[in-house]
Amino acid sequence: MEVDEAYPGPSREPESLTADTDASGVSSRQTKDDEPASVDATLGNETGDATCSERHGWTEDAWNTVLWRRQKKNQLKKQKFQMEKAVKANEKFESDSPAEKQKREATQGFRRRNRRGPPPLPKKNIKIILRPHKGLWVKNILGLELSRTVIDACQRSFNGNDFLLRVHPGSNIVILSTPSMKVASRLRGISQLKIRGQMHAFNAYVVDPEGVLRGIVHEIPAGTSQDELMENLRVRTQEVNIERARMLGSSKTAIMTLTGNVLPRSVYIMGAELICYPYKPTVQVCKICLQTGHRTDVCTTPNVKVCLKCGAREPMQGHDCIPKCVICDGEHPTGESLCKKKT
Repeated sequence: MEVDEAYPGPSREPESLTADTDASGVSSRQTKDDEPASVDATLGNETGDATCSERHGWTEDAWNTVLWRRQKKNQLKKQKFQMEKAVKANEKFESDSPAEKQKREATQGFRRRNRRGPPPLPKKNIKIILRPHKGLWVKNILGLELSRTVIDACQRSFNGNDFLLRVHPGSNIVILSTPSMKVASRLRGISQLKIRGQMHAFNAYVVDPEGVLRGIVHEIPAGTSQDELMENLRVRTQEVNIERARMLGSSKTAIMTLTGNVLPRSVYIMGAELICYPYKPTVQVCKICLQTGHRTDVCTTPNVKVCLKCGAREPMQGHDCIPKCVICDGEHPTGESLCKKKT
């Protein structure tokens, strides 16, 4: 299960080395052609005009959004979509020749044998991410050890039958999945875990549920707090609400999580209009070890010395090197605008 960029947490530090991205791995601004269509209300219409904080209380993670989406979910629509997809797939396969069918089945069998990964976590479950601070590799800890320490950290108010735990070594995170809101409420309160006799600090946050929208806006003063954003941001598109907003690292860009059917063309902060662009995550690259898959603030080797230009380990001072991108292996600095694999 890939979660690196799909599960961003609150108040993150800079993530990637991109020349045209901000400090948290957001792609460069999209052009107007990339802006999604919307049904913005006219400036004269004040009926749907309300700030985010006036609509309801908010949390730094996706807790309120999860609760709202769980109430609004319509399982019948999903089943209908899956059935229609299955019917279309069958119609496509039935039109293939016997030779093509045999080749496809052999290829699929090969992929299943050699690329079999873990099964997807239940879609209806609430997902909580535990991200350790610097210096701890969760992949070196047994899953059973983590499960026990999670239960202990929650005062044994539940047991192993109430949640699933999965380690994602590439991002150095722990994914917790539970159908119970009571258990999820306890899990999101974890701030530290005692592992092998030593306390380790963790950040815990709830993952956005399926169906939410994510957009970014630029030209907001760096350091603007979440409270200030939520108090002053508003949207005029009907049936679209801003659930959360936060600044991306030390940049002048803010990311918003919205609910609704369409991403608005613009949002307003204290009356000033800002163009809203779709959020496009980029490959995470650590600025310390120059490895992909994790952010700088959670690097487990904070003391390693790496040339940020060519990727050489323990480089000599003033050494000659050729730029090499760790994302695509191209001869250019990592994350440069010409890199075709950074998004």
